[in-house]
Amino acid sequence: MAAEQRTLGLVLIGLTLIAAVSFGAWFLTNFERRPQEVAVGAAAAARRNPFLAAERFLTRLGIPAESRAGAGLLHQPPPTADTLVVNGLGRLNARHRATLGAWLRGGGRLVVEATDPGDQDPSPDDLLGGFGIGRTRVEGTADKRPGPDGEQALGQILWGDPRAPLRVGFDPDWALKVADPTQANLVHAAGHPRLLQQAVGAGLLTVTSDLGFLTNERIGRHDHALFFARLARPPPGGKVWLLYDSSVPWLGALLWAAAPAALVAAGVLVLVWAWSLGARLGPLTPVPDRRRRDLIEHLDAAAAFLWRHGRAGQLVASTQRQVLGAWQRRRPELRHLAPAQQAAVIAKAGARPAGPVAAALHTQAPDAPAFVEQTRLLKALWQGTREHRTAARPGPGCDQN
Repeated sequence: MAAEQRTLGLVLIGLTLIAAVSFGAWFLTNFERRPQEVAVGAAAAARRNPFLAAERFLTRLGIPAESRAGAGLLHQPPPTADTLVVNGLGRLNARHRATLGAWLRGGGRLVVEATDPGDQDPSPDDLLGGFGIGRTRVEGTADKRPGPDGEQALGQILWGDPRAPLRVGFDPDWALKVADPTQANLVHAAGHPRLLQQAVGAGLLTVTSDLGFLTNERIGRHDHALFFARLARPPPGGKVWLLYDSSVPWLGALLWAAAPAALVAAGVLVLVWAWSLGARLGPLTPVPDRRRRDLIEHLDAAAAFLWRHGRAGQLVASTQRQVLGAWQRRRPELRHLAPAQQAAVIAKAGARPAGPVAAALHTQAPDAPAFVEQTRLLKALWQGTREHRTAARPGPGCDQN
């Protein structure tokens, strides 16, 4: 029997090996390993910075370039030999407008997208409004279909060789709004002004209807890259700053950028404090006993409390009044006697010395032994009244005549 089981096991193992080898040969014959490209979309840096491709293009040309976010470069502009490209200038207060204007007049180069005041008058906080430059929406473009390259407003810009103008596509929905649409330094596309260069002191102000041609998606179309390189090229020794987001970040981002270690330490401190709320100090409070206590235990505890706090007189005073009242009911004439005379009558009736009886009825014990003795004597006097009352009551069947 053991030999048959051993033979059956070997047969099963062999069949399993044959099946595994056959499956492996079939799999290797019908499948092969090939590399496959999977689109993962733009990287996190490209999603955050729409000017990342423009920055890297300038760097490859040997032009120093750096991308920034925040309004720091607007409040403290770079050296006047640099070029500042701003994606959305926004509104500036008087001090910052004066600082940026002085930098521009001192030789700085500013490339900025025009702002749209809407139906309102230009705001005094608008830097471009002071130069008479704004942006307006082009009517009748919403129903037009975009061209094959995704732009409708394609402009021809003469820069260098007049026989080879640069082709730049602008957003067809927006156009510049200037005081003199016929000035020579104004670039038109699709019948509307799209770009303006204006000298401001020793500097140069370049205003466009939109900066979409600089974004990562459109920098490679037409002649956008070459046009931007010529537009933003600074003087020798200068640098190009690409401000892709001029909005002020929220307070948390500012604190994290300024002091990340302090925020981490504060977070750990809050966690430790929250953990300490659940920790206890000292022993646990015992669970109170909910069982009903005996009346004698309650009276004993109350008496012990009064005795510990020097209020033993309240204990004996009630007993003195009860005993004296019982004797007065037994012998009404005691109500008209002085305390010493009352004690003498009660002592005589109870066959006891008058001194201890007077002390027990009208004084308080000075110490614990005297208190015990006083209590014992008062109990005896109380029982004397009850014994006299029992003896005076006639029993059943007695003749009262």
